[in-house]
Amino acid sequence: MSESARILIVEGSQTQALRLSLLMEEQGWQPCWCPTPESALADVRERLPDLMIIDYFLPRMSGAELCRHVRSIAGAEHVPVLMLAPEDAELNGARQALGSTTDVVRKSDDPTGLLLRIRTLLEASSASGRSGEAFQPPSILVIDDSLTYLEHLANTLAKEGYEVAKANNGAKGLRLLGQRRFDCVLVDLVMPEIDGIEVCRRVSAMRPGMVEPVSIIMLTARENQEDLTLGLSAGADDFVGKSSDLTVLCARLRAVIRRKVYERENRRIREELKAKQLEALRARAEKEAAEALAAMAKELAEANQELESTNRKLRETQVHLVQTEKMASLGQLVAGIAHEINNPLAFVLNNLETVQSIIDRLTPEIEPHLGETSRRSLQKANTRLEQMREGLERVKQLVLGLRTFSRLDESEFKTIDIHESIDSVLLFLRHRMEPRIRLQKNYGIPGPVSCYAGRLNQVLMNLVANAIESIEGEGTITITTGQQSEHFFISVKDTGKGIPEEIQHRIFEPFFTTKPVGQGTGLGLAISYSIVQDHQGRIEVHSEEGRGTEFVVTIPLHFVPKAKQ
Repeated sequence: MSESARILIVEGSQTQALRLSLLMEEQGWQPCWCPTPESALADVRERLPDLMIIDYFLPRMSGAELCRHVRSIAGAEHVPVLMLAPEDAELNGARQALGSTTDVVRKSDDPTGLLLRIRTLLEASSASGRSGEAFQPPSILVIDDSLTYLEHLANTLAKEGYEVAKANNGAKGLRLLGQRRFDCVLVDLVMPEIDGIEVCRRVSAMRPGMVEPVSIIMLTARENQEDLTLGLSAGADDFVGKSSDLTVLCARLRAVIRRKVYERENRRIREELKAKQLEALRARAEKEAAEALAAMAKELAEANQELESTNRKLRETQVHLVQTEKMASLGQLVAGIAHEINNPLAFVLNNLETVQSIIDRLTPEIEPHLGETSRRSLQKANTRLEQMREGLERVKQLVLGLRTFSRLDESEFKTIDIHESIDSVLLFLRHRMEPRIRLQKNYGIPGPVSCYAGRLNQVLMNLVANAIESIEGEGTITITTGQQSEHFFISVKDTGKGIPEEIQHRIFEPFFTTKPVGQGTGLGLAISYSIVQDHQGRIEVHSEEGRGTEFVVTIPLHFVPKAKQ
């Protein structure tokens, strides 16, 4: 739009006009020069420009007056105007005085600044969509029974830039009014059949159904108060006497058209304001609706989060109950087995001691009477008895280990030897390690620790069992304990297949498992994580796929349960 804009230059100096035209053409615009205000008004009526550059000093009319005349032309209300002010003009004052102009610059200003102003005005006008609109000249209907006067008046108005329709009687004029829209009707007061007063009455009756009511100017050759009163009462907007000089009539007509232009502009402004108000109300309603939806979404998200948290706690509670019941049942089973083994073991150990005591007492008496073969048999019997004692001691240690493990279901808070608990877990799982897995123990905790003994043993059992399952073939499990500041730690490290990096963040989730269906529930690590959390500690995993995994459990050395704080 701005690249091919038509710019009307109104400048009395041909040299100045030529300079501006060359400047416009270099920008790709289409300059058009009008040396007088009259020629400029005629040009605007014929075709609306995209922008006008008007000199402040013009012959017979100032630039400000020309701007006011341009604004009175229908369709030209929004054509941007750039006024060229004198060298000594105070621009702020000039802008206030020339309210109908769009901008004011000095003639001496740098051409670059002038071009920038023009381009800004063109872009703003193009954005508003008002420049370059097709110009529709005001339409006038002239009703007069005098054909000579009718032709003279119609020709004069056409030269003024109006679109003129003619009717030589009232009936024909009323028919034309019913067929098309007119901005103004000029009607003679005295006509045969339907006179001007009746035409005014009928046009006034038609006005309520018109989108833009037509204006009426009454024409009369006899100017008196009675006719003026009758015409205005019938609905005429003005009353003008006929004369050979139509200057007064044209001036009154321009005033009527200008008033209609202002009314049209006011109506447009009111509609725009109404539209903006409706848009503001709609935007406010949309904002309030959006805020309400956002609040509802937030409440729903919080409710979902709370529900998810409740469900997670419920699942964890169920897991704890199931695992606790399993460990309690297992503890009872192991305790029963240890008890059943312990009774015959005690019987055998006592009898072994009795037999050994008898043999030791009889040996000095009978040994001198024995031959070499019998003496060797007696020594062999003593050796076998010693081996039996060592075997029974191993069974006794196994029973003690089983009895220690049978306390895994204990949930009370107590002080324990953590190494003894680790050994009991390893004893219980030894059959799954030997002979393919080598066990290394690096114990470094200096003394007893306080914890929930049974639940911590459950963590150790889960970690060691997982380490055993991760080793395919031969491997090593290393268990390390130690103290760091006010915490003790237990490390279970294996040389197994490791955990893929992409799933390491999920291994503590309940029911997450990489084992085949039927071989794992995904509860072991979830339970272990929860137990360590209850001890106000943390559990960390360090793993590299194909090179093994290490779990490190860290718990405060002076841990105190919340219930006892």
